[in-house]
Amino acid sequence: MSQEIPAFHDLPLQGGDPPFSAWGLWENNQLGALNHLTDENVLKAAQEIKTASLDLDAINPPLLGRVGFEHKLIKKAPRTINDDVISFNTQGGSQWDSFRHFAYQADKKFYCGVTQDDIHGEPKSAVNGIGQWAKMAIAGRGILIDYCDWAKERNISYEKLSTHAIPLEDIKSIIKERNLTIDKSCVQGDILFIRTGYMEAYKQLDSVGCEEVKTRFAWPGIGQSLETTEWLWKSQFAAVAADSPAFECTPCVDEKNLLHQILLAGWGTPIGELFDLETLSEICKKNNRWSFFFTSVPLNYSGAVASPPNALAIF
Repeated sequence: MSQEIPAFHDLPLQGGDPPFSAWGLWENNQLGALNHLTDENVLKAAQEIKTASLDLDAINPPLLGRVGFEHKLIKKAPRTINDDVISFNTQGGSQWDSFRHFAYQADKKFYCGVTQDDIHGEPKSAVNGIGQWAKMAIAGRGILIDYCDWAKERNISYEKLSTHAIPLEDIKSIIKERNLTIDKSCVQGDILFIRTGYMEAYKQLDSVGCEEVKTRFAWPGIGQSLETTEWLWKSQFAAVAADSPAFECTPCVDEKNLLHQILLAGWGTPIGELFDLETLSEICKKNNRWSFFFTSVPLNYSGAVASPPNALAIF
């Protein structure tokens, strides 16, 4: 049975909790909004039956001063055998953000009141990590909002490697034009993907351009507003993702509705970033179909802050 969802105006659910938080909504808090992906809902999504992950070293040099991908090839002489060792920041490329990535900044509390002491105080602490996601896998109906192509069709010009707040009204227009339905009469727990064109533009950069972009804290994404927050709550997505480094517009245009803290710390909704949506966009256009069966199996280790998605869109 579907979980009864409180009205947006009832948030936060408990007095004294941070704004818009829904702590305590789910029986299994470690899954958050992924609780929507019940066996029943996954079976419904599977009736609609290319990779959506970047190469681990695709963003080079890494953004925001993060450690880059390193690959060591080891020759096991005298026998004819090879091993290899890789090292990388889990937020260096395509990734899911876990609930231990971003807290309510004023309250200094992560999803369901978890603190930095809870995360760092115990060896091998797994609270709010990705481990449980990996054990169940993420599987459900994905929908693509291809804002990049939609804007091109309407001669809407914007800088794909800089700040651009995608209006909620444009998102709604795309949903209507693509005949997509997002409400409780549909498969509850859709996985939302927004193509901003960031990766399309990034792939065209030369080495000088990549060096310039690596420290730029300015990206396109859905624009923050109270209306956007309310729409996201009513839509009850199991997860959201984009091809840009933050999903939401950066810098934020409405600090009270900063989506990282509301989605991750408030609702337990995973955020995917830097997904490779270029091939997916081409397939959707070819088939005139903007929904698909989506699967993702994050890395399975205790206490993960983020993980490559190992993602597939299946038509």
